[in-house]
Amino acid sequence: LMYRLLHRDPKNRLGSREGANEVKQHPFFRGINWALVRCMSPPTLDAPILEEKETTVDPGLDDLQTNVF
Repeated sequence: LMYRLLHRDPKNRLGSREGANEVKQHPFFRGINWALVRCMSPPTLDAPILEEKETTVDPGLDDLQTNVF
């Protein structure tokens, strides 16, 4: 799947002819009911979600952070 998605020649890349339908028909996605994907709930995570830690920004990069983000 990844090899076909990242093919160097855009004309031969997976999805270049039929778009998303071509990607959905790849054997990797066999068994996926695409009509019901939006109705499904995501699986539960095995690992706990970590709380964000407060980060400090280098004063030299502070201007870059406020202007870019």
